[in-house]
Amino acid sequence: MADEVLLFVTYKPNPEARADLLKIFELRSSREFLKAAAGTLRRHLGLSFEPTLRGVPTADFVLAIDGVDDLSMATNDTFVFALGPVDPEQADVLFSLVTEPPKNLPVSDVHVAIDLPTGLSDVWCPGEASFPLFGDINLALTQMRAQAAAAKGAFGQNVNVVIIDQGINKDVLRKRFPGANFVGGWATPELGKGGPPGPPYNLIPPGAWPDDGLGPRVTHGTKMAGLVLAVAPKANIFDIALLPSHILNLGPGTPSGFLSWALAVYLGLRGWIPLIQKLNPAYSGPWVLNNSWAVFDLSTQGSHPPLYGNAPGHQLNQAVALLPSLGIADVVFAAGNCGQFCPDPRCAAAQIGPARSIYGAAALKDVLTVAAVRSDEIWLGYSSQGPTDPNFASTKPDLCAPSQFAAADDWDRSFTGTSTACALTTGAIAAKRSMVSPGALPPPALRAYAVQTARLVVNQTAADERRGAGMINVAALV
Repeated sequence: MADEVLLFVTYKPNPEARADLLKIFELRSSREFLKAAAGTLRRHLGLSFEPTLRGVPTADFVLAIDGVDDLSMATNDTFVFALGPVDPEQADVLFSLVTEPPKNLPVSDVHVAIDLPTGLSDVWCPGEASFPLFGDINLALTQMRAQAAAAKGAFGQNVNVVIIDQGINKDVLRKRFPGANFVGGWATPELGKGGPPGPPYNLIPPGAWPDDGLGPRVTHGTKMAGLVLAVAPKANIFDIALLPSHILNLGPGTPSGFLSWALAVYLGLRGWIPLIQKLNPAYSGPWVLNNSWAVFDLSTQGSHPPLYGNAPGHQLNQAVALLPSLGIADVVFAAGNCGQFCPDPRCAAAQIGPARSIYGAAALKDVLTVAAVRSDEIWLGYSSQGPTDPNFASTKPDLCAPSQFAAADDWDRSFTGTSTACALTTGAIAAKRSMVSPGALPPPALRAYAVQTARLVVNQTAADERRGAGMINVAALV
């Protein structure tokens, strides 16, 4: 019945009633235990009905201390009974025992209250806590089973990882990861590219982006490269500084638009990667592209189809899709930070929540799209959610990885957002690529294998629109 409620009852028995209960508790291992306890409860409270019991918590918790005998019931003076559903009339009778207790009952201090069922929380937002981080990178790597990569010799050796981001500071990266294989990238302006305007001639060489190592200026790309190396420490790191500090204009086909710069990068990579592989054997191995970014607001993408957000036929989406389909590179994308519970303030209202927050390149079938959970597997409420637009014929996100944690032994340095989850996953893909070539396992097949080997996380019984197939599982992947 819809109006039935769950209650619990507590009371203190007199010596005779206590003796009755101790006899009942001797039946704990018997199927008759709850029925006998319900009958005893009816007699003790003088009820005209016999309530069903979900359990007797007093009997379910037994204290045991070395060197002290028979503590099972020695200190209990209040007994707790968890009742099954009762109708409103029965509930009124029980509550009357509190407000108008009958005389001559063998118990005292009767209390009745509604019993609220509880479960593990399935969403968390950083703003809910006084401190926004949970655990450190070591816990995150443990949840991914990342240690298995090293055990199998999968260090990302001979794998080329391109960090498509805000730029890398190679000195900071090498300080944090001695021996990091930073091997170059492209020189590009710091300003413009769809972000704050600036002169087009202030090119910054690869690996030279301003970063003091902690703050106030920290380069996002340096952090993402470090996360990749945390899983695949021998990977070659390339710096493609695409992202402005913040995207002001998508502007397709205009010099000030971000999408035109992103298209130039992906068209360039299509030609650059085979050429670099041919010219230098050191880079002839597999290539993996890390995209720890997403477009938060599609309102400036224009109105002429095909549009980036919902059309696989958009030029940028086509350029991204070609790389895995042609076997040139594995492509990993962040799902985005526009989840319904605590979206990034930059997210447009039309891009927040289920079925609206994973779009564009992140929605492409052959791209590995990564959502974010805490290091205890609780979903982060800012992580973008599927499903995608039906035009993409894909199920997203593909899987999830940890985020919202601190650096090891340095709680002033944080790793947050689906960006972090994406970079850790890129490291896992790089580790796998050090064991198998794209010829033996093409990028679309590796994406599918990563999804197949993911493990379900807490409170998850099947793939869903928040966490995909579950946690990236390096132990099964490599």
